[in-house]
Amino acid sequence: MNGLSHEAMLSLKKDLRQRMLAFRRQLAPAARAEKSAAILARLYEEPSFQQAKTVFAYASMPDEVQLGALLAYCLSHGKRVALPLITGKGLMEAVNLPELSDLVPGKFGILTVRPDRQEIIPAGEIDFVVVPGAAFSPEGDRLGLGGGYYDRYLMEKAPQAFRAALTFDGQVTADVPMEAHDATVNLILTETRRILIHT
Repeated sequence: MNGLSHEAMLSLKKDLRQRMLAFRRQLAPAARAEKSAAILARLYEEPSFQQAKTVFAYASMPDEVQLGALLAYCLSHGKRVALPLITGKGLMEAVNLPELSDLVPGKFGILTVRPDRQEIIPAGEIDFVVVPGAAFSPEGDRLGLGGGYYDRYLMEKAPQAFRAALTFDGQVTADVPMEAHDATVNLILTETRRILIHT
């Protein structure tokens, strides 16, 4: 991938993103629910997750790995849960989720913490991040959804946090186009695989 222009990289990313999101959308709801449960069961066995005190996750969209059960699990096991809050173009913070009843629809219909309950968690206090993405490689390379929010947050604000991708097996591909500003992940969990990346 090295030696390609920025424009060529953007084109490769766009094509791969479209392919992977189309794959994700065509999964039947029952299959998505079953695969999501299998992925979460793997996550609960991970030492890095078990030891984490503050977990930065997200409220999943209908076609993503479903994380509602994960948010409930963390809260019931005494973990502090953080969710993303968009603060500007390409910029986000992590806000505390006190309880599931504090979730309300935010921008783009994505659930977020209701405004009167939003309390920013310092990035340095985050132990474990569930990183969304369109595609991942077995080497930990990640193709995001195009906004750059997680790349900036992980590399500039929370480099200490352990990064895990919870994704469907069909979204793991041999090659993911990467640039210097793109954040990688430490662990990939699918419904059939556990890929730990040694950094």
